[in-house]
Amino acid sequence: MRVTTADRFAPAPGTFVEYRPESGPGEPSPIPPSFNQAVHLAGGGNIWLAAVFDVPGPVDHERLAAAYLALIARHGTLRSSFAPGPVRLRHPVPAVLHRLPGVPVAALPGLLDERCGAFGHPSYLLGVIDRPDVATVLCAFDHAHVDGYSIALVIDDLRRLYDGETLTPTGDFLDHCAEQALLEVAPDDPRLRGWRAFFGSGGARPPEFPLDLGVAPGETAPQAVELRTLLDGPGADAFDEWCRELGARPFAGALAALAHATHLGGGPDRLRLVFPMHTRHDERWRAALGWFTTNVPVEIPALPDPAAATRTSSAAVRAAIPLGTLPLGAVLPHLGGLALRRGDIFMVSWIDYRTLPGADAIGARHISAAGRADDAQFWFSRTDSGLALRIRYPDTGTARATVARLTDDLARALTERSRLLTRT
Repeated sequence: MRVTTADRFAPAPGTFVEYRPESGPGEPSPIPPSFNQAVHLAGGGNIWLAAVFDVPGPVDHERLAAAYLALIARHGTLRSSFAPGPVRLRHPVPAVLHRLPGVPVAALPGLLDERCGAFGHPSYLLGVIDRPDVATVLCAFDHAHVDGYSIALVIDDLRRLYDGETLTPTGDFLDHCAEQALLEVAPDDPRLRGWRAFFGSGGARPPEFPLDLGVAPGETAPQAVELRTLLDGPGADAFDEWCRELGARPFAGALAALAHATHLGGGPDRLRLVFPMHTRHDERWRAALGWFTTNVPVEIPALPDPAAATRTSSAAVRAAIPLGTLPLGAVLPHLGGLALRRGDIFMVSWIDYRTLPGADAIGARHISAAGRADDAQFWFSRTDSGLALRIRYPDTGTARATVARLTDDLARALTERSRLLTRT
């Protein structure tokens, strides 16, 4: 699985054929948006995620249309939408998908932004770049309906459905939203102590990337993206093993290296950030599409010794994980609400795609929309090819220099750690 962004996606020439579901008006639903959905809908802008993979060409349009219809029938979030308010609407399974006239691949960027808006139905684009030798299946969804894990699930579902498989039924993300909306957090819940220790009680202001990016609070800039392979396959394997010898997971080791690299660039001696954590704890949600994530705060000391830094980071991450078992929307009132200074949140994500279904598909890619930015966000992706990093940040001269230096220092720190295994 390759992780990239829309401005870096350059498919080979071909004709893009869209499949458009025929769906009537939705019925209002009493299920409120999830916390993530509510924040997303209030933010404006086009934020979508796309799943891409290849099949032998030319594509069998009838089989692919049937696969797309089965995907919509399988996942309730694809039969839901939002109207301003926001009000959740539920839609029936479409009776048919209309195959629209093909357009050049060059038209894709405009179609993605047009089809994947936050409001309206469907808020996704289903289609294929058809070619005689290799066809590229591409489908994109407004972020309200999917997370990163969902992109791998989409690829796995579609390739199996295209091959004629019958899939085992799965849970419905809307049921998850309904259950989450009923959860409350008692004021004396011991897990609140960790949240209060991080934020205090005067409002939860998310941490900001501590190095200068050239944009003040309230300002934004066009998005820039850094894509870097930090470790090749053998190097990443060695780094994983070194972390395990220390009793740590690779994510904790990467956070320790990031804290070190940030400190080298003039940052603080403790890196404050949030990391996404999945909420697919119930078996019902394992194969369901939806935004099944919460954000967890953690503070990582920037220690000079790699082993001590990794052990300390591991302890911090382990202590933070229980905080993510509380629904974020129910936690915030205990902290005085959400106090945002920026539109983006400094976060660091880790996905090991080797463990996800669909990530091994031919040409598998996870593509994110390009937009504007006012803070830095980091996505580590582990594959058989190694450890890669995508950084989204505001495109300013200051930020470009900061991110380039940081990424060099981070790659150097991870490489040094991967080589420690041979000396222990």
